[in-house]
Amino acid sequence: RWVSCSALILGCAACVAADVAAADEQKAAAASLVWRVAGAAQAEHFRFELIPSSAAGMEVMGLASDGGNVILRGSGGVALASAFNWYLNDFLNTTYDWSTYDVVFPSVLPLPPNTTLTRVVKHSYYLNVCTYGYSLAFANWSYWEKHIDWMAMQGVNLPLAFLGQEKVLELTFARFNITFEEMQEFISGPAFLPWFRMGNMQAWGGPITRHWIDDRAVLQMLVLARMRSLGMTPVLPAFAGFLPPAFVSKHPHVNVSRSARWNNFPDPYGSVYILEPTDLMYNALGQAFIEEQTRLYSTDHIYQCDTYNEMRPHSGDPAYLASSSKAVMSAMRAGDPKAVWLMQAWLFLDEFWTPDRIQAYLGAVPDDDLWILDLQAESRAVWQRTKSFYGKPFIWNTLHDFGGQQGLTGNLPQISSGFGAALNLSRSLQGVGITMEGIWTNYIVYDFTLS
Repeated sequence: RWVSCSALILGCAACVAADVAAADEQKAAAASLVWRVAGAAQAEHFRFELIPSSAAGMEVMGLASDGGNVILRGSGGVALASAFNWYLNDFLNTTYDWSTYDVVFPSVLPLPPNTTLTRVVKHSYYLNVCTYGYSLAFANWSYWEKHIDWMAMQGVNLPLAFLGQEKVLELTFARFNITFEEMQEFISGPAFLPWFRMGNMQAWGGPITRHWIDDRAVLQMLVLARMRSLGMTPVLPAFAGFLPPAFVSKHPHVNVSRSARWNNFPDPYGSVYILEPTDLMYNALGQAFIEEQTRLYSTDHIYQCDTYNEMRPHSGDPAYLASSSKAVMSAMRAGDPKAVWLMQAWLFLDEFWTPDRIQAYLGAVPDDDLWILDLQAESRAVWQRTKSFYGKPFIWNTLHDFGGQQGLTGNLPQISSGFGAALNLSRSLQGVGITMEGIWTNYIVYDFTLS
């Protein structure tokens, strides 16, 4: 990262800022972060200074002292928080990790010399769609507040913000005469929402309750407000084409297929209805989803969407694949003319995706409108065999952990050399990230990647 409740929901929606906070507000947010982590007494010994970004537009952070206090310098809230973490690591020999969130401070703080560091890549990405099931399904605001502090201190400025999207689905499908009770027959239970959201299953572990959906919507508002106050750019979901059975019954003219039985889930839990992206209804639903989501949560114009996660398109014809991705992008733009699509490259590990098919699917969307997450680049890099995704901006990620499994594993030299190769050889690399399916595991692997 660096180089040497419905009524309550509508009331809370007004609190979600439309844009990333201004610099002075980010400075105040960083100061509040230090107060939460260090405590009031120690926080008095830190000063905060805003400094310009680099000539290339990269964030900059710095450390200094005024003879009695530690000065944290940064070009924004995340940079200031990162400077604080740098001080903890290098001058207090301590780590604010994602499990304990606890730091012991000495009675007298050592004073750092005047030093500055600049980012080598624009973005630090965090979270896997599956982390919201394996680790964060039941996390409340008390946990999220600490976790967002940790994100900022690690330099994360592009976090995946996937809470509360079931409220968006409810409001979206209500436009098309689908009742809440019919949505309950579609939406999975809380721990299984990631795979529901990717169209791999439906209704498993349900029925979901209105209280849960409304509670998560309020939590999403709190999370987004804090992320934006620190200068982060949260990534929100977009409509990926999966339909409740009631929608197909009430709109029999739509062009749909059924997903393969992912992990052999029987009916009614498997064989999810998938709306053909080139169907006009896809554009209408995609627009409605973005509009309802923006009304609730505002937007930062970056949307994560996977239409073929661990499932194959019904045709491998390059022309069909090109028309499919183009239609997905068009649906996003119908709801937000500034939309940027952030897509996982996980699907391209399937042998179905030959070079010509990948190029057709990616090439139908302009380069600046589609960003790619090379999800397991530390060991199964896709950028190397696709000419850096044929010019699309991409983020190099360490996945490492599946299902939250525990173990002292991780190849740090491989992470270092892999990211170094991308940095030196690819002109479209624009970030680094960690995409583990479960957190609270082998911390050093992820701390090392983000560093």
